[in-house]
Amino acid sequence: MKAILFSLASIGLLSHISPAQTEAAPALAAVPAKLQELTYLTDARPAKDASFYVYLSSASWCGPCRAIMPKVVEQYPAIKAAGGEIILLCCDPTPQLGANYVKKYNAEFPSVLYNLRYSKLELPGLTPPRSIPNVVIVNAEGKVLHNGHGATLLNWQSIIAK
Repeated sequence: MKAILFSLASIGLLSHISPAQTEAAPALAAVPAKLQELTYLTDARPAKDASFYVYLSSASWCGPCRAIMPKVVEQYPAIKAAGGEIILLCCDPTPQLGANYVKKYNAEFPSVLYNLRYSKLELPGLTPPRSIPNVVIVNAEGKVLHNGHGATLLNWQSIIAK
């Protein structure tokens, strides 16, 4: 494709198009657009205008996940106030178990079912975690700002400040 564009440009047919325009431009608001395509476990929906998004992979059957969930729920208002949004990628085997997990902790953030082995959520910046809990923090365009253990979510302010 580049060879064809180069050939056309060299004979002047595309003289009005800069080389930068021939490359695929990143989609603006990539994360918010993808988040609108998901099926959620609860009525909560993500903010479309967040400046950063936190993907938290977690499950009710995971002891470390359960241990940090109260702290994550506690941090959510501050994350929202800073312009962020948490998306819980619930790794429970059924939607009902996932919804119960969210309800148990009174989590108000959006949650989707996420099967670690088979799901292809295709969220910008998301890579399948090696273990849970796992957190990935991305900007609105999907650039990864952080990827690590779920407990690192509690240090979100220093991550975002960088």
